[in-house]
Amino acid sequence: MKTSTRIEDDAMPQGNCEAKDEMNLAEFPLCALSHRLKPELKTLRFEDRTWDKGRNDWITRQLTITAADAYGLPTEKDDEVLLGLIQLTRLRGFSDRKVSFTRHELIRMLGWRDDSKSYARIAASLIRWTGVTLAYNNSWWNKERQCWLKESFHILDNVWLCHRGEPAPDVGLPATSVPMSAFVWNEVIFRSFTHGNLKSIDFDFYKSLKSAVAKRLYRFLDKRFWHCRRRDFDLRELCCEHIGLSRNYDTANLKRRLLSGIKELEKRNFIRVAATRFRKLRRGQWQVVFERAPTSPRLGLSESTASDPLVGELIERGVSVKVAQRTVELFAAERIEHHLAVFDWLMKNNDSKVSRSPAGFLVRSIEEEYAPPKLFANASLPPVGKSSRTQKVADVAALRDEDPTEVIARDHAVIEFWNSLSDAEKRDAETQALSEARGLERNLVERGGAFAATAHQNILDAYARKRLHPRQ
Repeated sequence: MKTSTRIEDDAMPQGNCEAKDEMNLAEFPLCALSHRLKPELKTLRFEDRTWDKGRNDWITRQLTITAADAYGLPTEKDDEVLLGLIQLTRLRGFSDRKVSFTRHELIRMLGWRDDSKSYARIAASLIRWTGVTLAYNNSWWNKERQCWLKESFHILDNVWLCHRGEPAPDVGLPATSVPMSAFVWNEVIFRSFTHGNLKSIDFDFYKSLKSAVAKRLYRFLDKRFWHCRRRDFDLRELCCEHIGLSRNYDTANLKRRLLSGIKELEKRNFIRVAATRFRKLRRGQWQVVFERAPTSPRLGLSESTASDPLVGELIERGVSVKVAQRTVELFAAERIEHHLAVFDWLMKNNDSKVSRSPAGFLVRSIEEEYAPPKLFANASLPPVGKSSRTQKVADVAALRDEDPTEVIARDHAVIEFWNSLSDAEKRDAETQALSEARGLERNLVERGGAFAATAHQNILDAYARKRLHPRQ
């Protein structure tokens, strides 16, 4: 015989609804996943750095989570309940901050056992969320204004819960035949709902995951995979700032904890099994690589990718259509363009590296980010206006089967643009060019090394072309 303290009947609306996740809540964790979290700890802080297009600068994003003394910090189960509350609100069409529900309805939605323990867990979670303060510092994305904002708020402003043997709470809504519980979203987060700062999520898939790390990693990657099927992250930043693992873990323990979630997502065919999951960049710094599995949702090749000029560039060099399209889907345009230039140089110099399988070498160089040969780095473009540059431009045009006359004419226009500026104007223009540069080019310049000069010259050339042809 089933024992339960519930007095609420099932009021779940019928019909299938697409589950949703709020984008800000998918970006940073709201709880720590450490097994050794001290009970007296009442504050969590997560932060990262990202490029802000609106400000043309790097910004530090930070989220501080503060708990009420009586109820403590959120746990992984509280995070799950919060996602369930979003689904309840979705079923009501995001029509009102105040949402009436029954705990039985929420328990069924979460797939929990229908017993007194689950009812008590729901009650404790909702009360805890009323006492948790979230302080977003340049980390709350306002979709309407298209910028990062500072926002501080509680997730829930009010909660009313039905309890057996007690009068039904006055939730401020028309009376129904079934006593109802209710909660009120804070205005900040509800406004984010109504502005459409939401993403689809496979809620059934999420609930079926066993590991808390897998659940958190799924929400984060599902958001980051939206525009690109392959993502690289700094290992420590991903684990500590976006998953919620302890900063006290060394690299080996971070890998071990993260792998528990990775293996589950691989087994469930959400991400590809990787031959090399972790890559050492330098002492103490590791990179972790993810690629969405082919059968995972939202993997259709977009029309823009299918018609991307880079696909044609790869095909012209012997890469198959399918592999070319997949490469352009997975990797940034700047990365592909750089390796195309290196490949062309190697082909021109009859380098043995590309003699056996030129197309295969090209694809691998893009995938594994091969370092350019020293001779190629030494052959980078000299200062603007030198005659050797014209010869190099002509050589590249010939390799790509373009009209050298037209390419050289366009390049001369770039040279004339820079020559027309005074020294002070050149300094200002160069500063502006670097601030507008895309992520990879800018990173290559900032890191220095063999490829920095080429990246710097590419940035200046792109800036000049943009000023000469603003509509292109």
